[in-house]
Amino acid sequence: MDFADLIYNGKWFSPVREALSAFADESNKFVTGTVKLKLYKGNIIPAGMTSPYTLYSENLATFDESDYDQKDSQGFINLWGLPTKVQALREMGKLK
Repeated sequence: MDFADLIYNGKWFSPVREALSAFADESNKFVTGTVKLKLYKGNIIPAGMTSPYTLYSENLATFDESDYDQKDSQGFINLWGLPTKVQALREMGKLK
């Protein structure tokens, strides 16, 4: 459903528009903070972001000494790549 089409077609008070607005409000309630942009010769370059609700933790993001056990990522990587792996096996005729 295209939100702009709802508005353009005069369905501002429709239940679909109300549901989409409620979803957007709920999913964005923690989206706040400051974004810094560099404007240069017609380009917009992100220069920094801060938010009181950030999920970033330097202790988890670093690859050196970290609170994150990198072995945890193996399962995610295998699951994320599964559709590609299955497609490749099917195309090679090795899928049973």
